[in-house]
Amino acid sequence: MFGKLFVRDLGIVGGAAALWWLLADRSAGAGPVADFTGVVVGLAVGLCPFVLHEWGHLLGALATRSTVQPPTKLATPYLFSFDSKQNSRKQFLAMSFAGWAVSIAVAWAIYAVLPDDLLATRVARGVVVLAIGLVVVIEIPLVLYSLLTGRVPPVETQSKPRGLEEAAA
Repeated sequence: MFGKLFVRDLGIVGGAAALWWLLADRSAGAGPVADFTGVVVGLAVGLCPFVLHEWGHLLGALATRSTVQPPTKLATPYLFSFDSKQNSRKQFLAMSFAGWAVSIAVAWAIYAVLPDDLLATRVARGVVVLAIGLVVVIEIPLVLYSLLTGRVPPVETQSKPRGLEEAAA
C-alpha cells in the first residue's frame, strides 16, 4: 500500500508543480483570471507541504523501526497508523520530529524560492502558515505530553481508528 500512496502523492506534488510551471505567472496581474489562477495554483502548491509532512512522519517512524500500519484505502490524508501501544517514546518523538523537519524545510523553500510578486505565492505561503499553525495546535501538545510524562500519547494517526475500519468491512 505504501507504494500506491507514494504514487498518489507523487502525482499530487507533480501536478502542483506542473500547475505552478504553467500558470503561476498569470497570477501576477489584476483581474478575475489572475485572482482565480493565483488561488487555484496557490492552494495546489500549499497542499504539498502537508503531503510531504506526512511522508516525513512515516520516514521518521520507519527509520526507528516503529510498528506502523498502512491505511486500507487510498482516499485518506494519512499515510499510516502509528501503534502507540507497540512503539516507544523515542520512536514517537523521532516520528514527530521528522514530520516537523520536513515542514520547516518546505516552508523555508516556499518563502526563499517562490517570487514575492505573485498571488499564487502569497496564497501558498498563507496555506503553509495555516498548516504550521495546525502543527502547533495539534502535534506540539502531543509531544509535550510525551516529554512531560515519559509516555507515548494514546493516538492513532489515520482517518479513523482501526476498530471502526474493520467493523465496516
